[in-house]
Amino acid sequence: MVMIGNALGGSVQLKAHCKSKDDDLGVRVLGPGQEFHFKFWTSFFTTTVFYCSFEWPGSGGLHWYDVYDDDRDFWGGKNYRWVIKPFAICKFNVPTKEYDRCMTWKEHHM
Repeated sequence: MVMIGNALGGSVQLKAHCKSKDDDLGVRVLGPGQEFHFKFWTSFFTTTVFYCSFEWPGSGGLHWYDVYDDDRDFWGGKNYRWVIKPFAICKFNVPTKEYDRCMTWKEHHM
């Protein structure tokens, strides 16, 4: 399961659009503190990648990140929890129980 949350602060709304090669989950608009979840099945014989684009007022444009990538995540468990902060996308860190594993945005998606 993948969870995406809005941690932008204030009253800022987040527009998120997640998809893979085979599935388009559509555009979601998340209010402050809101989140959405999605589940999917992976195959041992193919590579699954779900990427999301994110946009909000004052963000300077569209940002995106691979929220699940078989090559990176297949052996890492079954739950991937992310929040969007004004400066980065941050992953939940189980040992610290915080969203403190922050990554910079990708420049573009192939």
